[in-house]
Amino acid sequence: MKFLLICLFLYPLSVYSFRLNTNTAAAFGDKNIKIYVTSNSTCSEAGISKEDLLDLAVKGARDFWNKVPTSNINIERGGILQTSNNLFLTGALCASDSQTSCPEATSVPTSIDDIVIACNNNTTDNFKSSSYLALSAPVRVSNQTIKGSIVLINDSTNTSFDTLSYNERLSVLAHEIGHAVGIGHSNKNEALMYYANSDKLSKLSQDDIDAITYLYPNRLDGCGGFFGGTIGKDGDPPIKQNLLMSLLLGTFLGWILLIFTKFFTALTRSSRLFVLKKVNS
Repeated sequence: MKFLLICLFLYPLSVYSFRLNTNTAAAFGDKNIKIYVTSNSTCSEAGISKEDLLDLAVKGARDFWNKVPTSNINIERGGILQTSNNLFLTGALCASDSQTSCPEATSVPTSIDDIVIACNNNTTDNFKSSSYLALSAPVRVSNQTIKGSIVLINDSTNTSFDTLSYNERLSVLAHEIGHAVGIGHSNKNEALMYYANSDKLSKLSQDDIDAITYLYPNRLDGCGGFFGGTIGKDGDPPIKQNLLMSLLLGTFLGWILLIFTKFFTALTRSSRLFVLKKVNS
């Protein structure tokens, strides 16, 4: 009973800052996800071969997302995806749940499985600035299930991806994979999913861990679920809770349960005494 009181007290105190990358909190149905790089990606402007790009993406997934003990996600190497479709290289990235129509003739192909990475040089729709290192989004979503996601590396003449250090490239790929599996941006500057890239990150922040655990939970906590919080969609400000109100609500619920428990205990004891007196008489 004391444990339950603690759970009731703590439940309102937890607040999530992460956001989700789709309007439906979608996640991959199969937690074993493969990463592919298209065979026609030359990545000449980005300054990396498709083989090295695949190695970097797999390392980013393994070093960051696969190491979360409270998540069951497992992202592994898929290989080189054989394709001659140049829209991977020149098409516009169009997310499946966006309000904008996605014309098939000019959009990056969406009939894909798992996570597909391509080097793309579209500066009209995708990379309007050299500050855009990469873009990613789930492009095949059915209800709350992601079927396939695209990651595009800026391979245009205005790219600055080629100037990045190895660690910066690693964090860029890990960040974009986070988007690909359904996570939006965090407002925590220590998070991998913070909008600005950093080469100083060697592990996920608690906010990143909360996000991947929310979408791909491995276990429940002792209170019967993950401690609650509030979540905003990507593009929306994170919803904050008032700490004082949380404390008051937790305390109020705890006292209500305590009073009910004492009343029930007293009532049970009174009933036992009545039965005992009746038997003795």
